Amino acid sequence: MEHVSTKDDTLSNLNDFNMNLFQGETAAIIKLNDVGVDKLIEILCYNRPISAGRIYIQEKLVNHHDYSNFTRNSISIIDRNSKMISDLSVLDNIFLSPVKPTKIMIRKKQQYREFLWLCNEYDLHSILNADSKEITIFQRCIVEILRAVVSESKLIIINQLEEILSGNQFEYIKNLLEKVAGHQFTVLFICFPHQYRSHKCDRCLLIHNGHDVKAADRYSQYMMHTLLSDYISVPTPCTKESTAPLLLQIIHLYMDTLYDLTFSVTAGECIGILGREEKDFLLILQLLGRTRKPDIGKIIFEGQDFYQKAPAVNSILIVQRDIANTMMMNELSYLDNLCIGLNLRLNTPFRSKRILKSIKKNVEMNVGNLVNAESIDFLTKEERIHLLYERLCLLHPKLVVFNCPFSENDLAIKQFIAQMINRLKTKGIAIIILTLENCDYLNVSDNIIMLNPKNPPVGSL
Repeated sequence: MEHVSTKDDTLSNLNDFNMNLFQGETAAIIKLNDVGVDKLIEILCYNRPISAGRIYIQEKLVNHHDYSNFTRNSISIIDRNSKMISDLSVLDNIFLSPVKPTKIMIRKKQQYREFLWLCNEYDLHSILNADSKEITIFQRCIVEILRAVVSESKLIIINQLEEILSGNQFEYIKNLLEKVAGHQFTVLFICFPHQYRSHKCDRCLLIHNGHDVKAADRYSQYMMHTLLSDYISVPTPCTKESTAPLLLQIIHLYMDTLYDLTFSVTAGECIGILGREEKDFLLILQLLGRTRKPDIGKIIFEGQDFYQKAPAVNSILIVQRDIANTMMMNELSYLDNLCIGLNLRLNTPFRSKRILKSIKKNVEMNVGNLVNAESIDFLTKEERIHLLYERLCLLHPKLVVFNCPFSENDLAIKQFIAQMINRLKTKGIAIIILTLENCDYLNVSDNIIMLNPKNPPVGSL
């Protein structure tokens, strides 16, 4: 890619972007923010119009600023979105190629022999079953990699699988991709700086605001650690008092996929619960929302049985994964959005002008004239998150549960959320973070719990 720039009203754009990839190498794009990354993936997969520059694949010009033919390139992308057809078996999905024409005559025996060869070549006998239709996310990623191999993709893009796989699973994927690259396939990882540290790549490239900032090969990557430290530094987390009162206890809880779940949270403490899939968190949200009861086990909140005595209103608040839009109403003013839920806390359907004036005065010191906005439709993501923080401070719950707050956010937003969580901890509010990625690098969790499913499927890691 030579000096590629784009103009797109729907996606953030590339700005004079340059990149070289060689056959059979493993490379990484380290994104310092999300600007231009989606557009980069789009024009790699499809020859969509670009405003400047040229793109070559196997030394053949496929796209330039004067002409784009909208054809699809032989490139496979593997990310959190499944490309599989659920009604088909593993074998059928591997040989159903989206980038290579499928033969009209399908020879099952020949496909099965090729499948056995792939399993033997990449040591997958214990993980994949050719006839299986029910597979895990980990197995789905392997199937999509094998499909890319069978379809002879020129490039395999791995887009932030670290956020949906466990550490052991992603390590297995990396080892598999090293073998794939040995067969002259090119592999490109797209990741954040903190995720890059676990990669072993022939080449890496930093992208910031759609522009390539720095490139380094295998022999000069020792400099990357110093450079990346400027982007992943975060404030030191607050420490909770050792005498903090016990707030929530989960005791030997059994329910569907939850198996012997036991932990406790004190005031001002943050517990990270690391899961495999988002559906694993649904049960925890239902339990803390008091919409379901466990089959076995107890939940104690402030020394009382959680289901015999309901906690006070607003004692437990759940923040859903789209954190910048959770409990937000664009048509309402900033102050009205700030006061959502306040009536329940005050136990009255009315809000006095004196109370509103006091709230407005306090918030105005932090956000300035923004508190007078008649609508929040124009607010940036950071301003929306800060609005949520101010509301949480106003409602002052005993416990806040964040459902995947860091997913699909760039590093700057992740750090902003981490700062917000640490400030809530200093106010004595307990935090539970349900997350699919290890957020150690953000320094928010005092303890991390690995959520293991009941009866894990054979072959999963």
